[in-house]
Amino acid sequence: MNLTTAPSSTSTTPLPASWVEKLLHKMLLSYGKKFTDQWGATSTDELIEHWGQELAGYQPLEIARGLKALETRDWPPTLPEFKKLCRAPIDPMKAYYEAVAGAQARTAGEYGKWSHPAIYWAAMPLSFDLANQTFSQIKPRWEAALNEQLDKGEWPEIPQPMVALPAPGKTQLSREEAAKRLRQLGATTIVKDGAGRDAKRWAKAILERAARGDKTLLPIQIKFAQEAMA
Repeated sequence: MNLTTAPSSTSTTPLPASWVEKLLHKMLLSYGKKFTDQWGATSTDELIEHWGQELAGYQPLEIARGLKALETRDWPPTLPEFKKLCRAPIDPMKAYYEAVAGAQARTAGEYGKWSHPAIYWAAMPLSFDLANQTFSQIKPRWEAALNEQLDKGEWPEIPQPMVALPAPGKTQLSREEAAKRLRQLGATTIVKDGAGRDAKRWAKAILERAARGDKTLLPIQIKFAQEAMA
């Protein structure tokens, strides 16, 4: 997919007819005769059905973005033009710098600033490389990952960040506090409790999730698990 164009949607669920009616009614109020000249020869029901099908998968915030953009237009948009107003093109270099800053924020236990959920979901599996490689070095992999996410059209909600562990040597934690923080990263039993439980069970569970392609895992979780199993 070319990142200079708006991402396609994979959803087949039409936009609700009531949404389309309000959308077209706003265009009518905004453009008057210009709107009726453009669409007056088309059946209203057909127009609503067609726009609803073509806007399948578009989220409320995207539709709102498209409507806001109408304030600067002198003529009512065609359907392809309105899609572009809803989903502005994403520049891969700008997205890269956003991803670098966002990944650093996640490592610090912060939410990060994400202009589009696809950038977050593309960034997380590459967070280590984003922190250690330049744009020119990671460009092909970054664009491929971003394209893959954009083509999905729908994305899970960005999760809240995990509590960040302190850098080695910076802070000394008690045994109980260290175990608590590791549990928040998905490590359930890193410390033997005297009951004969497998002290590496947490690491095995994380590596099994990683092998299944679980993209909700943070690189630090996988790193801890790999070190524990070494």
